[in-house]
Amino acid sequence: MVAGQLLYIVTSPQDVTDIYKNTKTLTFDEYIRDVMKSIGVSDDGITKLWSTPDKSDNLGGLHKALAHAGEDYYREQLLPGDRLDVLWQRVLGLIDSAIQWDQLPQTPGAKGVKTVGLLEWNRKVLLESVITAFFGPQLLQIDPQLLQHFAAFDEESWKLTYKYPRMISKDMYHAKDQLVAAVETWLNLPRDKRPDGAWLIQKLEMETSKLEMSTKDLAAMITSLAWVILSNAYKLSFWMMVYMVFDPSLYATIKAEVEPIVAAGTTRLETRIDECPRLIALFNEVLRLTTASASIRTVESDTPLGDKILRKGGKVLLPFRQLHFNQDIFGSNTGGFEPERFLKNKNLHKNPGFRPFGGGSTYCPGRYVARWEVLTFVSLALCRFDNISLASAETQTFPELDTKKPCLGIMTPIPGQDVCVMVRKKAT
Repeated sequence: MVAGQLLYIVTSPQDVTDIYKNTKTLTFDEYIRDVMKSIGVSDDGITKLWSTPDKSDNLGGLHKALAHAGEDYYREQLLPGDRLDVLWQRVLGLIDSAIQWDQLPQTPGAKGVKTVGLLEWNRKVLLESVITAFFGPQLLQIDPQLLQHFAAFDEESWKLTYKYPRMISKDMYHAKDQLVAAVETWLNLPRDKRPDGAWLIQKLEMETSKLEMSTKDLAAMITSLAWVILSNAYKLSFWMMVYMVFDPSLYATIKAEVEPIVAAGTTRLETRIDECPRLIALFNEVLRLTTASASIRTVESDTPLGDKILRKGGKVLLPFRQLHFNQDIFGSNTGGFEPERFLKNKNLHKNPGFRPFGGGSTYCPGRYVARWEVLTFVSLALCRFDNISLASAETQTFPELDTKKPCLGIMTPIPGQDVCVMVRKKAT
């Protein structure tokens, strides 16, 4: 029991698999409702989202609650298919344009050298690219400080999940309110003034209008989706770059592997990168070490699990970090950085104990875009410039994971521990 709540913490890979298979008595709805309400969806909006349409209702063939239909739309947009192809080509083009010498900020120092913070660079490139791909350029024009507001919200967003009151979380709530307000302003623009909205956004707008949901509720709903889509990829690419700049041998190995792929152009780059086993092993190992997310389920009725019974009303927590440090799966040195483990065992990433993107009905559909974002950023950053190295190798220490703060995905470094690097221009 935790604060009067019956809580089951599950770390056995087999038990986790069984829980993901059970969608009847172990549900995710209560958590989603809480998140939506915390972001700003009204009680009326929550009721409409979870109302099952009557067959006589003329809702364009929508035969399930919009909260559940929305999950289908989310998958249709983000799982491989035509809609993802369109979205990804936008994202790829924007990342491609952003990782150029003239897009790096001007900094004092030697000619042909610019100094940047790795975390800030990754965040700016990937957030701007994905936001623009989903909303067109208008959202960032409406609020030029949107990235700063998102960073401030994301840094403290765990307080939203833990239901901290506004009076002691003013900065987080202010940043969240700014995000919702920007999306609401965007939604209030005439359609011809925002023609580049992604299919998912347009579909949600159409379906919520049938339910007569308010624009503010839709804005909060979209903000909650954006939070999930935006909050992890830039952190993962940051950590991959960190491991490389602190290990010049690893940096050189990965760069040599990806250079022929990048030299062939960006067309289908996201699939050709799979030809780089060392890059993929690095990706998986960094995922293993930095993921701190968890899945949550509500026990709707007494449910057997192995030799135990999960009682009705209880909560089930599946912490991925504990799974990823299972020595029976990953070997004795689970706390060490060893990308080779994914090379020695080519099926290790398929092990049910490796769950960076969850599983079951909540298996993250955004995993494709996230993976492609990260691998594209890393590959282009390595190849577009002559070298990226620590700005001060003598004094720069390896950043620490902020393990003391509750985390909903990829962990950030402890505040103030961004890694300053020198980017050298490639000779022409």
